[in-house]
Amino acid sequence: MIEVLKYIVLGLVQGIAEVLPISSSAHLIIVENLFKIQDDSLAFEIFLHLASLFAILFFLRKKLWKLIKGFFIYLFKREEEYKLEFKYGWMIVLSTIPVVIFTLLFKDIIDKVSSTLWAVGILLMINGILLWFLSRIQGTRVKENLTYVDALVIGCSQCLGIFPGISRSGSCLCGAFTRKIEKETAADYAFILFIPAVLGATVLELTHISELSVTSNMLPLYGISFIIAMITTYFSFVILLKVIKKGKLSWFGYYCLAVGLFAMIYGFVK
Repeated sequence: MIEVLKYIVLGLVQGIAEVLPISSSAHLIIVENLFKIQDDSLAFEIFLHLASLFAILFFLRKKLWKLIKGFFIYLFKREEEYKLEFKYGWMIVLSTIPVVIFTLLFKDIIDKVSSTLWAVGILLMINGILLWFLSRIQGTRVKENLTYVDALVIGCSQCLGIFPGISRSGSCLCGAFTRKIEKETAADYAFILFIPAVLGATVLELTHISELSVTSNMLPLYGISFIIAMITTYFSFVILLKVIKKGKLSWFGYYCLAVGLFAMIYGFVK
């Protein structure tokens, strides 16, 4: 029963923190340290990433379909009404390139930080400060006004989210808000960027497929975490969208400061 509870907790943490700007990787590291969960299985990480990815695809299904349909209609037929979707698609690609390069170049450093709890705590506190400042920035630029420079800035900002403790969604919003992009447009862009980011993380882990090892008795536990992570990821999107509309990102900032301070102290003491 204790094992089941552990995997329920991990599924909840993944689902909630993957979307909310509080860093899922940091929270998984903290929970694993607190509860002495020693499941560093690559297969388990892939399960959790896929669960969040499925929830993200379902949540964004209408916007994603409109983007894909418009992109290819303009590509082959050059219908003017779909020009914005075509441009938006290329902007998403441009925003994804920096994080791919950054991950490949600094993967060893990222792995080293991930194994140091006090460092994760410090990064989580930095994330909290960023969110606090972001909540005070007001933008007016909408989707039609976005440029490739905006895409590049947001893509470079997203690189910060690779480190455990710095939120991927928070770093995307950071780049968008510094470009004076209004809240809902920034949220939509950050949401779409979740797909290549999570998909890329999963593909990167699958490059080590020879290391995968799942025993039959672990499959039910993985399945429980998968379902819980998928459901909570979906509802976390709903919550984040409401918070962004209200301009209350500072709520997450205060939370990250508190949890980060705890993790830093616990890491030093431990």
